[in-house]
Amino acid sequence: MKKIMSLLLMLVILFSITACGGSTGETQQPAESQPDASDAPAPDDNSGDGAESNDIIIGASFGQNVHPFFVAMQLGIEQACQDLGISNLNFLAADGSLETQVSQIENLVTMGCDAILLNPYDSDGVANAVADASRAGVKIITMDIDCAGSDAFVASNNVLVGEMLGDYIIEQLGGTGKIAIIDGISVTSLKDRSEGFLGKIAASDIEIVAEQYAAMERSTSLEAAETILQANPDIKAFVGVNENSGMAILSAVTAAGRLDDIIITTVDATSENLAAIRDGKVEVGVSQNPYLMGYQAVEQAVRMKKGENVEKFVEVEVSYMTKENVQEFITREQGYGVEIE
Repeated sequence: MKKIMSLLLMLVILFSITACGGSTGETQQPAESQPDASDAPAPDDNSGDGAESNDIIIGASFGQNVHPFFVAMQLGIEQACQDLGISNLNFLAADGSLETQVSQIENLVTMGCDAILLNPYDSDGVANAVADASRAGVKIITMDIDCAGSDAFVASNNVLVGEMLGDYIIEQLGGTGKIAIIDGISVTSLKDRSEGFLGKIAASDIEIVAEQYAAMERSTSLEAAETILQANPDIKAFVGVNENSGMAILSAVTAAGRLDDIIITTVDATSENLAAIRDGKVEVGVSQNPYLMGYQAVEQAVRMKKGENVEKFVEVEVSYMTKENVQEFITREQGYGVEIE
């Protein structure tokens, strides 16, 4: 009889452990290499512990998911859910399709999500779906890219990112010279970077001889960079406002044999950007921290669920990346599972 009771007790414990680890919906598996626990921020005192938070149902929709930036963001979300005792995480990615993302937002509402963590593929394109979700009582927390109707926005100050690039170019060129820029206008983050950069440059004697809105795709950025270089061989700096534009500019400048006399900028601590800065091919980049964006977005969702007030904009710190300090960022990104060649 004792043996039977012991066996039943073991089965009950096993069932309890399995139930606590489950989740509803489809959750994409994280990268195999997890960040060190010391990289994760401690849960905010106002976020509550897992016992208070684990009844929240969270959905996430990324415009893209294969890019290292979004891999780190997903890891931040998953770590926050683990720290706060949240098991109901439904993770989806639109793979660069606006139509898919709109459907995902609708599906997450139907699934009964309390909050949707949204990285919009197109800020204007998702606005109607976001409005419908809000009317259904679902909170929308945007990450990196904002859209109309969001309840909170967790991101870098992208105007500041642009200003930092502008300050660097002004300093390096002594406030004068000809430059070109590849930027974008379809998402809020790129619009804001352009605004910050152009505002700084306007206060100097630097002349922008070419500007192309091609930064959303690597292929269009490369075509634009090649065209700009052919038409403006005397530029002294070529500004990229994200990885796509920065790496496309690097390819075009290298092919033109101009690597030694044109300053190149980029944004984000991605593997290609980090390697290019480390190797002295790109002068400077501005690093964001997508892991913290994801982590803090979950914290905002928990606060909203508890009826607490949240800030409309939650700012995540940005930093310059140069050859002198790039190893710090390489080490950080390797902790998130990013491989640096």
